[in-house]
Amino acid sequence: MKLSRLIAAAAAGVIALTGMTACSNSASAPASDEEVTLTYSMWQQDQVATFEKMFDEFHKENPKINVKIQLTGFAQYFSKLQNEASNDTLPDVFWLNPYNFPLYASQGVIAPIDEKVKASGFDASQIPENMRDIYTWDQKLYSLPNNRDAITVWYNKKLFDAAGIAYPDPSWTWDDFRSIAKKLTNKSAGVWGTASSLDQGHVSVQTTVPQAGGYVLSEDKTKTGFGEKEAQQGIQFWTDLVADGSSPTLSDLAQTDMNSLFLSGKMGMLYQGSWFASQYGQTQLAKDGSIGVVTVPHGPKSNGTPSSSLGNVMPAKAKHPEESYKLIQFLGSKTAAEIYSKDGIGLTAYPSTDSNYVGKFNGLFDLKPVTAAVEEAFPLPASLNSSAWLKSIVDDLTPAFEQKASVADASAKLAKDMQGQLDQEKNLKK
Repeated sequence: MKLSRLIAAAAAGVIALTGMTACSNSASAPASDEEVTLTYSMWQQDQVATFEKMFDEFHKENPKINVKIQLTGFAQYFSKLQNEASNDTLPDVFWLNPYNFPLYASQGVIAPIDEKVKASGFDASQIPENMRDIYTWDQKLYSLPNNRDAITVWYNKKLFDAAGIAYPDPSWTWDDFRSIAKKLTNKSAGVWGTASSLDQGHVSVQTTVPQAGGYVLSEDKTKTGFGEKEAQQGIQFWTDLVADGSSPTLSDLAQTDMNSLFLSGKMGMLYQGSWFASQYGQTQLAKDGSIGVVTVPHGPKSNGTPSSSLGNVMPAKAKHPEESYKLIQFLGSKTAAEIYSKDGIGLTAYPSTDSNYVGKFNGLFDLKPVTAAVEEAFPLPASLNSSAWLKSIVDDLTPAFEQKASVADASAKLAKDMQGQLDQEKNLKK
């Protein structure tokens, strides 16, 4: 079955599936002596310049290999990728995230690289095991991930000062956050204390549910914990902020997103990923020295946050398997990490480059809390067909966030829907 149809069937709940197996031709094909141009597919426009720097360096080491970037916006990226997989026209190397990797690996669409890593002599242990685990399927490694992220709270110092509120410190709690959000809210001035959003699920409920002692997905990826009281407590954290009037509703945020509100001085603080540092750093708010960063508040059990990493992968039916692997290896190297971190794109697999990332924003805001958050981070929950239940998180929790349903009812519906989707994943496995 073609991948696009397989994914569509999985999302629709069809349980009678035949797994697609793509035979790899990458195991023994030798590298070409001719000049080769690899296509590299990514979705982040503001990282293109940095990747071009990395590819220039890669070309110096591999003068017969050129790299051409294929940029597709995130909203269209995976539908385009599915079509390419169905037509055997996948890019030579392309981005996957933890949510989508399991399906592509399990259906044989992408090639494992274990043997190539071993043959090349590259020391994969330089990349932390928990990062390699994200891109391991059936005990086979598919990528050498080289970026780390974390979620912190970003806040507007000017609004804190105007309200006479002390800046938060790493010891703060959920109760502190709720209290501060109320004090920062100034309806007459159009200022909100914070934002309760479902646009980036792992920045909201997938962060607070574990902090309350619950879980989104069991370790064996067969059960959801959204029906448990701890999960409800994690969801209630966000809905209480809306009920307090400290956060816009989801309908309000659909008109003006939380980043726009924050950067225009109309929001006091928000949970946000470290990947926004580059964008925030270019704003007047940052240039004025008015952005603060702090680790997220402590929930009943912890203040850990989910952490992710992008994976560079190659098709099972690679046109240039040796050259594609060389690019994947380079992107997993410390040389690439130095370029990535010095440009302020993010933290890397190499802790020694953390100071590059933090230093890039000196004079704008202090990102040391991001490095602290990474130390407490846990892997982003993901299963074979994450896209199905990610949609259910938004669909089923929206009524509670809009104050039109109780958290108990919304979480019960989500637990039922997500468990059904996880049960159906058994039919997607090879």
